[in-house]
Amino acid sequence: MPRDMPRDRRDDSELIEAIGRARAGSESRIRELLQSSPRRAHTLLRASIRRGLLGDTDQVEENELVLSMMMSRNSIRSALAMLGNEGLIRRRQRIGTNVVGSIFELPLLSLLPTQGWQVASETLEHPSSIRMESKLVEQSVVIAHEHVRSRLGIDTDRVMMREDIVSIDGMPVGVIVGYYAIVEQLASGEISDTAEYLDQLRRRPTTQYEATVEAVNSDERTAKLLEIKEGAAILTRETLIRDADGTALMIAYGHYRGDRVALWAEDKRVIAMKPAEDSAAA
Repeated sequence: MPRDMPRDRRDDSELIEAIGRARAGSESRIRELLQSSPRRAHTLLRASIRRGLLGDTDQVEENELVLSMMMSRNSIRSALAMLGNEGLIRRRQRIGTNVVGSIFELPLLSLLPTQGWQVASETLEHPSSIRMESKLVEQSVVIAHEHVRSRLGIDTDRVMMREDIVSIDGMPVGVIVGYYAIVEQLASGEISDTAEYLDQLRRRPTTQYEATVEAVNSDERTAKLLEIKEGAAILTRETLIRDADGTALMIAYGHYRGDRVALWAEDKRVIAMKPAEDSAAA
């Protein structure tokens, strides 16, 4: 092979020859097999980090990724650059590329006790357990927005609002705001310890969780709490919880770092999607 060939082309040619020898394919056929999609490469590598296939301190070899993923070298390099910008890997000359960050996979249909919370690996198929710490940011009685009143099914104009920041391994990953229709109970003295009551409320047997997830840009205050740049992508989850009697217990909004949190759910009952009716036939 000519040594005056540019390094990138020489690497690709050597790679193609290696794949060809391993798979007994022609050079043109191997080139056809190599996918060219930085987005797909980035998605698969992020998923590998999230599920623990690539862990902290693991070395990431460009040639191995091209071979194992059958992706073009440019796609792999673009994907690694994106992961580097997200703080998940670190690339250093003459040292190599290492995984340095984690993506935390949290249950979609769950709420946090005010004193902290733990996800057990045997419960959610995580490579390791996740321990989240919760810290109160603000708690007060506020005017209930029409949307909150409608979702909670109440006609009172005030609700209890509690905002907590949650962290994993010292890293702030989410801000959770909950609204509760307990103002009258607080005024009458029926509820004396709000934190304890809210923990009990969140642990009560429920029959229905409703969750809606959106991707939005962070505002200045949320960005400061989560230690990210203003305008960075965050996941916003609205969760409505009803008890066994169908009474709405609370509505909560979780705001999670888009670069560090993934929301996970599993349901054995698959809802089949029906094809749209043919309007012409109707």
